[in-house]
Amino acid sequence: MKKMFFIALAAISLMGAACNDDDNNGTDTIIQATDLPQAARSFVETHFPGATYTRVEKQSRADSDGSIYDVQLSNGFEIDFTAQGAWTDIDGNHQAIPAAIVPASISQYVTANYASQSVTNIGIERHGYDVELSNDVELVFNTNGQFIRIDR
Repeated sequence: MKKMFFIALAAISLMGAACNDDDNNGTDTIIQATDLPQAARSFVETHFPGATYTRVEKQSRADSDGSIYDVQLSNGFEIDFTAQGAWTDIDGNHQAIPAAIVPASISQYVTANYASQSVTNIGIERHGYDVELSNDVELVFNTNGQFIRIDR
């Protein structure tokens, strides 16, 4: 009987661990905005004036894109930063990303080919940039900001 109890307890423990949906298996730590690298804080102040930090998390190890900090702002934007404070992903949650952030060649392509749309999400990947527009079209650009394809 004791053996069955311990087996059931072990199974329940394993199920709980398997259901953890954090990217880093629960190793994210809530930190103060002042603990972000200066470059990240300057980026937020420059491009999102008036926004306040609603949540700042530091991961114990970087994601595949190099991000280690996850920042949520009061205006709905979510930004991922590297340990040095460089942005890797900006999610506007259906709001336009400030134009000064989007590389000029990408802005020019979007204006020429999707004039009524805005960039609502941009991420830096190994191959270049992944961009999502306000109409949910996803575009892929190389590291020079040249259009490669529509992502399906």
